[in-house]
Amino acid sequence: MFKFIRIAILLTVLLVVAGSQWLTGNRLVSWDKPLWVTVFPVLAQSDSGVRRYAEGLSADSFHEVAAFIKHQAERYGRKLDRPVVIQVARPLSKLPPALPPEASGWKVALWSLKMRWWSWKNGRQDDLAPADVNMFVLYKTGGTTPPMERSVGVKNGSYGIVNAAASPQWAARNRIVIAHELLHIIGATDKYDFITGQPFAPDGLARPSQSPLYPQNRAEIMGGRIAVSASNWRRPASLKFCDIGSRTATEIGWLPGG
Repeated sequence: MFKFIRIAILLTVLLVVAGSQWLTGNRLVSWDKPLWVTVFPVLAQSDSGVRRYAEGLSADSFHEVAAFIKHQAERYGRKLDRPVVIQVARPLSKLPPALPPEASGWKVALWSLKMRWWSWKNGRQDDLAPADVNMFVLYKTGGTTPPMERSVGVKNGSYGIVNAAASPQWAARNRIVIAHELLHIIGATDKYDFITGQPFAPDGLARPSQSPLYPQNRAEIMGGRIAVSASNWRRPASLKFCDIGSRTATEIGWLPGG
């Protein structure tokens, strides 16, 4: 009997979460008001340099993300004054629940519930405006190679997790990942091969109609990489070398058919 009660409670919670995500998704893609995003720097390492870097972050540190969304919206005829507003919270030292394997079924669902609870407890600070999305950016020592752990943005949800490097050298890369995961939350899908990293053609290419098709010189943001051939790619240096393709624009409500 106790087992059935637990299952019933879990199913009820999942139903509530699904309903909440549906409502959130509709609200996010309406674009009838600014999307407020709070960036929470999370100290993923106790290194003093990581703390100094995180404490030095401000809204200006992420201005390029908001400017990217605004510029890309204009490419699709969406004259949005402030599509995204970013504010930065004080650094957190408490880590979110560890990400489960991508194909672990119920473990993913359980992680989602734990993450929502963790976000609710840690995603509020009195001096901040209420946010539509909380982006928890886990900072580690930068060095010569940035952290490559998986980052996530929960589609139609209210939070994302980004693994980032606490170094000015990797700040532009961090912003690319933040923009990518933010678009996941709004409804965009990945457009690259998870094994090889190769962007899919045509939706994962910034210029799918150019001839010859390769090499591309820009990245579609959800493709994440610049395809220099059908089997090779390189990373964009910053969001200045990224675009939102038509398929992604449809998924986030800028074009009809999403």
